[in-house]
Amino acid sequence: TEISNMRQKYEGGNYGYGHAKQELFELIINNYSDERKKFHQLVKNPDEITRILEDGEQRAALIANDVIQRVRNKLGY
Repeated sequence: TEISNMRQKYEGGNYGYGHAKQELFELIINNYSDERKKFHQLVKNPDEITRILEDGEQRAALIANDVIQRVRNKLGY
């Protein structure tokens, strides 16, 4: 929808690349506002980042250990 609206404005005249870039910028800012809030929240709280990474490390280790055990069983170790 946005693409066809932008095309109509561009083809209608008095709407150039500067306008299109500004409109695209505003669209990106609006569409990713939740992600930007989360990013800024995490940047201000490095302990939360560490906790998230440690949680991911533990989950990855469980999966990796399972895979390694299956490979060893298949190879006869």
